[in-house]
Amino acid sequence: YLGREYMFYGKYKEAIKTLKHHLKMKNATWCDERCASMRFISRSYYNLKDYKEALKYAIMSISEAPYLRDSYVERGILEYELDNYKEASKYLNDALNINSHEKTYINEIFSWDNTIYDMLSICMFYLNRIDESLFYIDKAIDMKPNNERLINNKKIIKRYKENNNSI
Repeated sequence: YLGREYMFYGKYKEAIKTLKHHLKMKNATWCDERCASMRFISRSYYNLKDYKEALKYAIMSISEAPYLRDSYVERGILEYELDNYKEASKYLNDALNINSHEKTYINEIFSWDNTIYDMLSICMFYLNRIDESLFYIDKAIDMKPNNERLINNKKIIKRYKENNNSI
């Protein structure tokens, strides 16, 4: 809990130290919780701009609990933030293949709301896969029909498709 709180308050170095300590504890055996610590370490390293370590812990979190959607989404977000849209779309789609929602205190809301579809829409747009981009933006809008940003994104995608020009 302490490591997570450090992360939430932007104390990333303290978060990493505390969460790594958690992973070394003899009684730290619950995979879901270990996975969360690894995700938080990854997120902390990302915020410190240490992308190599962020990626390392994102990979470790998937290995720790491959049945949880959260790590795939976290990796997808990391790749997206690094403008690796092909990699981001791979991990976001991997997340969508997980339909079992293990409801625990360490689940991320963004793993089950419209975030995956929203991000996939943007990834597909930048990969020039416009029909897929429209498909995903429609799914995101279905989940949040009054979200102006999503509605505006759809207009941009449709306009791009009609004009077939780059933005």
